[in-house]
Amino acid sequence: MIEGATPTGATRAAQHCEELLSNSLETLDVAGDFTRFGTRLARALRPRLAELLDVRKLETELVGCEACDIDALADTLGANMHHARFALPGKGLGILASARVSAMIGEFDRMLGGDGEGAPDAAVLPASANRFARQIEAELLAACVEATGRGDLAAAERGSNLNEIAPAGARARAHMATIAVIRPDLPKLTLTFTTCETSFVQFVTDTPAGQPARRCIGDESILVSALGHVEFATTATLVDMAIPLSRIVALQVGTVLPVPIHRTVPLSIADIAIAHGAVGALDDRVALEIHHTAFAKDK
Repeated sequence: MIEGATPTGATRAAQHCEELLSNSLETLDVAGDFTRFGTRLARALRPRLAELLDVRKLETELVGCEACDIDALADTLGANMHHARFALPGKGLGILASARVSAMIGEFDRMLGGDGEGAPDAAVLPASANRFARQIEAELLAACVEATGRGDLAAAERGSNLNEIAPAGARARAHMATIAVIRPDLPKLTLTFTTCETSFVQFVTDTPAGQPARRCIGDESILVSALGHVEFATTATLVDMAIPLSRIVALQVGTVLPVPIHRTVPLSIADIAIAHGAVGALDDRVALEIHHTAFAKDK
């Protein structure tokens, strides 16, 4: 029996890479991932809108993200808005791009050499501005495809009546990213992108919201990540030899065994083949030239 204070465990001595410590199995952080999506989307929009609007010094900025119930979306976005929905296969809102009708009319007027002062109370795009709006929507769709990595996003309903655009079955909570388009000596153009959680989790993971999901390790490439310097023991199996037991017990110094080198040599980590190649020579040393890897990008 030990008398005295209860022994306490030693504090953790190893200073592990914080990226490893954060890569735990956890619930999908929809709000955090949506903010990162908004940043990617703003970045993807900048060159496209700069070319379309013919403004070299155009900048885009994510100015805020918020969430609301899907039933309150129309009130949250406000009145006199033009909407374009980019749909995904299956259920969900997809991505809804919205801007004030007066702002869209003003952009069209400015392209024609006008002062860009759109009617502040305009509720519907006139036919002429509507054609220009389709050009803007095409660039917004391309930026959304880049930011989400979903090539199956497609243009769907558009117009000023949100009730006719949002799918009737959309019930999940909505998340909105507001992006400002900033140009010298011109008023800001404000764009709002809305998606529901049912759609958004398809951009991040195949795991439904609220369920455990394996998180990615940061936004940077593994080539510049701290994990990129972690070393793994790899094995290149040049030879697999089947030798009869009688010959094994007869082995002695001076015995010569023929060694058939594999034409295709597997490169493995912990008995898992990650690549295959052929044996060659490099600077008087045996070398392995990789011909195929197990990584998806090489398939």
